[in-house]
Amino acid sequence: MSNKAKIITGLIYALAVALLIAVIYTNLHPGDVDNAGTTATTASTQSTQASTADLPYNAAASDKYANVEPVYKIEDVSLDKDGNNVWSAFVDGKKATDYIGVAKGEYGWFFVRDGEVDFHYNGIAGNERGNWYIRDGKVDFTYTGTYNVNGTNYKVVEGQVIE
Repeated sequence: MSNKAKIITGLIYALAVALLIAVIYTNLHPGDVDNAGTTATTASTQSTQASTADLPYNAAASDKYANVEPVYKIEDVSLDKDGNNVWSAFVDGKKATDYIGVAKGEYGWFFVRDGEVDFHYNGIAGNERGNWYIRDGKVDFTYTGTYNVNGTNYKVVEGQVIE
């Protein structure tokens, strides 16, 4: 095989590996992909459309959505991308813009605010099954410990607040 053929073969293999890595990353991190399908530089493309100045919490921690009573049961809510390629909550095939709380999706449990998955949210949020520790919009089932928000201590075991 000539040197030119070896270089071309090497480039093809490198591109195939890069594509495979991109597909695996996209499947493991669905919220980090922008509307064009490329890796986003910030999470804002998949978060709610509000600017961070309008958010009712800071990026560090919040418990504003603890003990919420969602308008729908968790088994009635599905998470999928809407027409704008934003991860959103759906009930009976319609976008549930009135949904606030934790919903279960194909890639885990996520915090939903005003019908859209909010990948900026960090803190405590709830649904009818209890309160949950949220990191970057997703329930962190690996976290066990104490979480303090504004002087309130939450005891968390495998992502669920137990007291």
